[in-house]
Amino acid sequence: MLRRLMTISGVLGLAVSPILADFSYQEKSTVTGGAVAGMLKVAGVFSKAAREPIEATVAVKGNRMAHRSSRHGSIIDLDAQAITQIDLQRKTYSAMTFDQMKAMLEQMRQKMKQNPNDSQVSFQVSANRTGNRKTIGGMAAAEIILKMEMQGTDQQSGQQGGMEIATDLWVAPAAAGYAEIRRFHRRMAEKLNWTPGGNMFLANPQVSEGMAEVYKEMSKLDGMPVFETVSMGVAGKSAGSLLEMTIEMSDFSSNPVDASLFEVPADFKKVEPDSRRMR
Repeated sequence: MLRRLMTISGVLGLAVSPILADFSYQEKSTVTGGAVAGMLKVAGVFSKAAREPIEATVAVKGNRMAHRSSRHGSIIDLDAQAITQIDLQRKTYSAMTFDQMKAMLEQMRQKMKQNPNDSQVSFQVSANRTGNRKTIGGMAAAEIILKMEMQGTDQQSGQQGGMEIATDLWVAPAAAGYAEIRRFHRRMAEKLNWTPGGNMFLANPQVSEGMAEVYKEMSKLDGMPVFETVSMGVAGKSAGSLLEMTIEMSDFSSNPVDASLFEVPADFKKVEPDSRRMR
């Protein structure tokens, strides 16, 4: 009788617990232009390697997400509540816990509050479903324009300036298993307090309000992003952008993911996290 009850309890436990599956896709990021890219190219800093597309594998396996290119890798582990950065060229890696990341952000927020000479920055975020549609990679995709505008006022001179980041996002019907990506992001948001008004947005009410609108609009989507065009420029200016890039997603798969994507090679050396990169 006891064994039967234990069996029933086990079955019920499986029924109420989420069954986590594998999912992966390929991501290609390409810097396509902008004033910054042009200046770096003229100065010889913008090397051929930097101009070439960065191809990476993005994969989810249970409570871990990996992002791996030929030069860099990252692993987000929700069970360990840590993010590991891997330098595949230098054969080094570093790890930072979620608590350490939140403490770093809180330290930055307090520093900003204590310095009265810093610029006061306001944010405005919007999401617009244009109604435009086109076929991308054999999939019917709908267009959404996301915009974040940052306006700053120098406390001493009173001068104002701004920056705008616009993302032209194309969304197609979700492939089988893509829900694993959304579920992972939701669980990560809960762990890191990535919510409107939460720590990750430094409790700025204007950012919170704007991001709430983005979340509300994105929550209506029953699909997955397949192509993005990101442009960064000076707010209110019609001149060319500072930086432009495209991000293309493809080869969506729910097949088992290679476990080595979520491991640091045994011969790699551990180093301290680069706080500048985390910022």
